[in-house]
Amino acid sequence: MSNGAKLLLPDARFRSPTAVEGKADMRDENIYSAIVVNNGGAGQQKVFTVPQGQAIPRIQGTAITTIAPHQGTYSELTTNLSKAGELGSSIGDASLRAIGITIENGAYDSAGALRSFGAGQQEVSDILSKTFFQLKIAGKLQISGATFMFPATGAAYGGISTTEAAVTVATMNNGWPGSGRRLKLPILVARTDTIEGVFGVASSAALAFSVTADPGQPCLIWFNLHALVINLAKLLKNFFSGLASPLTSFPVASAVAA
Repeated sequence: MSNGAKLLLPDARFRSPTAVEGKADMRDENIYSAIVVNNGGAGQQKVFTVPQGQAIPRIQGTAITTIAPHQGTYSELTTNLSKAGELGSSIGDASLRAIGITIENGAYDSAGALRSFGAGQQEVSDILSKTFFQLKIAGKLQISGATFMFPATGAAYGGISTTEAAVTVATMNNGWPGSGRRLKLPILVARTDTIEGVFGVASSAALAFSVTADPGQPCLIWFNLHALVINLAKLLKNFFSGLASPLTSFPVASAVAA
């Protein structure tokens, strides 16, 4: 009987997908950032350039100073970037497959009054009438268009009704939730590429919301990039190390004595 090594391969039926070499290095991911808009807002602001823990940029009139607490600083709610302007090692290299813009919905109380933050019917309509979005990777323009060309990737969705007090209330957003602008040709982003979104109000225009005095009607706008994230460096390292190693030492196989 031979004393040589035998090659044993794992039975895939009893192996977790995350344990298969390379599988854990790929995942679906949301890459997102946000800004705050309010009455009187004009000009433009950048998104994806500020990481968690820093102030959220605003497009608002000079008379507006107040915002809701969750609109002040980037957290997991408003971005998953931990490095300014780059995906970095915490996310990795990405292939962008869809882009969506979601407007924060405003809620109405029992009397039909709009809560002090979030967009109502007038705010949503005004934003869609006057704003645009551009995405740049490593300084190069990749896609551009009016905000309504990038439907919401998710939001509260409903209709318009009249209360007993004859007050009209509404829940609206930027298109049918969950759609997004799907890209037939994915946009590739290396972890060290600069990623920059530009959101702006049309030239010579300003946002006109339902509340004009401070605090106005502040609302978040999220910019979401649906992506396939790949830890390319790790995949390449595993690939080349596998080529250079004997079969019996490859990560998915083990050698045991007969």
